Amino acid sequence: MKASLMRASTQQVVRVAAVASLAILAIACGGSEKSDDAGTANTATDTVADSTPDDTVVGGDFTAGGVQYRAVNLLNEPVDLYVRTQGLVEAFLVEAGLAPGEVSDFHAPPVDGTFLVVEAGADDATCVATCPHFIANLTAFPTDGPNHTVVLHGGGDQRGSFDLWESADGGSGNANEMAAADPATGLVVVTAIALTDADFGLQLGIEGVAGCQLPTNLSNVLVGGNQTPAFAYSGNEASILLYENQDRECTGEPVGGPFTVAGGAGTRNHLILHGSPGAMQAVILPMIDEGTAGGDRSDEERRAEAIVFVSDSLTAEAGIPSDQATCAAGYVVDALGLDVIFNGDDLVDFDGLPTAAQDIASNALALAVTPCGIDPALLGL
Repeated sequence: MKASLMRASTQQVVRVAAVASLAILAIACGGSEKSDDAGTANTATDTVADSTPDDTVVGGDFTAGGVQYRAVNLLNEPVDLYVRTQGLVEAFLVEAGLAPGEVSDFHAPPVDGTFLVVEAGADDATCVATCPHFIANLTAFPTDGPNHTVVLHGGGDQRGSFDLWESADGGSGNANEMAAADPATGLVVVTAIALTDADFGLQLGIEGVAGCQLPTNLSNVLVGGNQTPAFAYSGNEASILLYENQDRECTGEPVGGPFTVAGGAGTRNHLILHGSPGAMQAVILPMIDEGTAGGDRSDEERRAEAIVFVSDSLTAEAGIPSDQATCAAGYVVDALGLDVIFNGDDLVDFDGLPTAAQDIASNALALAVTPCGIDPALLGL
């Protein structure tokens, strides 16, 4: 099972054991576990891998550098992930069999090395010329920043990758560079390179807000292609809707969404669209913001982190659609309280929660069924 443990900072301790124990929240009311590839049209999926990297290497030991990558596999085939050295090439398998729709953990290549994505099972990761089994082989420049999210898209001879720089130096004007965080508002950066049948772009709206929204970082740019427009939202979360190009007021029927992003002021989320208008899905990933790491994080940011964690677990364990799971996660997190969910600035080991706290979480989840539109059958109700 690929579980979804979101990292809000490089200093956060991610506890893999918590994934299994979060199943308590999903099945406490009698529901059963389901595979995490379940989903429906117009439903966001935000599965993030937490598997331990494979120890198999091609070559000797290596020391990880200061640049890290995660891959979002929107291909129709599984892939293997390697890191490589430059010069005399050595390759190291860090994650095998990343399935379609899954998101990898972060992996850091050796200093000045590369992040390599190949066809699953390909046995030559040290290839240097005529390498058709290579899908992406990325080297970061210092100005690109230390944190990268790589979107794998297309198919057949059209496979490609789109490297999103989360913490670049700024000012390049390159679409790879993500907009900087804004302490006054939440930001969602929309990437639609994996979306099909939307050649003329899409308008973006926010549920409950009148009219189409304009990007904060680009002028007269629609959602689509290799553009990365950033949109501001108020409050701790927003439900994003996509509309046809010609719907200039965003009053018609949406062709995608709602996709719920959470975090609030000072935080940023990727909204990576795939599928096609009318049958649209999305991967939602919080970006890493070093400025919000450690004890500097606000209660709102910690609450947003906990909501993402619980939401991802509900989707993976019970098959609850992501937007409904995000809604329900807010009930669970608020019922438990941050003092219970966090030990200092780290998520607690949910296996260690007392029975009373688990009962509170289960009751909150049951209360969320109607307002969040959850199918009671998913929870055995």
